[in-house]
Amino acid sequence: MHKSQILRPTHAANFISVSRATLYRIAKNDPTFPRKIRIGERCVGYRESDLSKWLEAREVAA
Repeated sequence: MHKSQILRPTHAANFISVSRATLYRIAKNDPTFPRKIRIGERCVGYRESDLSKWLEAREVAA
């Protein structure tokens, strides 16, 4: 089984081509956006595979 890479917010924002502020806004307002994963007490990230699926779904819907 291939382990999905976890992207910190800055890298996740770059991955979907938005700013970090926009990433947080999308995460707050879009129920289809992947949930963040708690890595540590003050550390979160997003699965790269989940972000890819979300981007593909947006392209199909557009």
